[in-house]
Amino acid sequence: MKKITIIALAVLSLCSCGKKVTSTDLEAAQRYFNAWVHVQMQDHREYLWKETELGSYILEDQEGAGPKLEAITDSLYIRVSYTQALQTGDISGSTYEHISKQLGTYDETYYYGPVTAYAKGQYAGFEEALLGMRDGGRRKVLIPSWLMTYSRFDTKDGYLSQKTDDIGTTAIYDIELVEHFENIMPWSVDSLGRYLAANFPAKYGSDPVKAQADSSGAYGFYYVSTKAPADDIELKDTTVYINYIGRLLNGRVFDTTIRDTAIRYGLSRDKTYEPVSITLGDHWSDVKMGSSSSSVIQGFARTLCQMGPFEKGSGIFISTLGYSYKGSGYSIPAYAPLRFDVELVENPNK
Repeated sequence: MKKITIIALAVLSLCSCGKKVTSTDLEAAQRYFNAWVHVQMQDHREYLWKETELGSYILEDQEGAGPKLEAITDSLYIRVSYTQALQTGDISGSTYEHISKQLGTYDETYYYGPVTAYAKGQYAGFEEALLGMRDGGRRKVLIPSWLMTYSRFDTKDGYLSQKTDDIGTTAIYDIELVEHFENIMPWSVDSLGRYLAANFPAKYGSDPVKAQADSSGAYGFYYVSTKAPADDIELKDTTVYINYIGRLLNGRVFDTTIRDTAIRYGLSRDKTYEPVSITLGDHWSDVKMGSSSSSVIQGFARTLCQMGPFEKGSGIFISTLGYSYKGSGYSIPAYAPLRFDVELVENPNK
């Protein structure tokens, strides 16, 4: 890893190695942490060193212009960008593309950008660090090991007396709070309304609120036909062949059957790129892909069920019809709405 001259550490709920600890271990860890902080305060006078109620230290704090995050509620979600590094100064990860390039870890098939997360699903120290931030603000926070846990206590002493196996190591997060909001579903559909109004005004108009109301048979699912079907025959209980491009709403392609598109977006060159067979049925849940009859995500299946022979169209849908709160690999982040551009084509084996 490359060393960058900041004092910093680990990943947004997204990691840090856990280990079994006891209260005795934590007492020793606190003594070490306090001694380390004392030395760092002398060496890094440029930092604020503002201690929080639970024992973290706010090192830098740049206030944003947006709404203030006042409390961590049961329905709160956040969108953040962040960088984390080891206490030694070795950066271990970042959501920023330019930092990943500096570290030599950049991969053009990965997603880079703000991530969406459930606020109460984070480490206790990360959760506390968010309090008081405004959207658009940035905060660098030193989080001691006893707060690198998913357990919750009311006081610092409660954390120091815990006996658990989910504690990580001391961390510093450099956090940018992009936005925070209550409830993921309305936020997701609002996002799609803005996307539809910007990209398909001929069908949805220019008003995002009206656009999001015009769903295609399921909450958060939208279909746009870009080439009319060859006839009015309904495709049921049959096998068709398709080309498709799957992308995030920022345009980044994560999957395709088209070689030129794959090369353009840095996808694997070893894969066979050709139309894939789709078995249709009476319902979207009957849709299967390929000779192995693999299941497909609901939004993709619903897109296919909208289409006629040799039609082209785009299915755009919220994450609950895709990969939900987990995302998929490094290319599709959690809670990501998706777009699939699909064309029904001739059987390539004829």
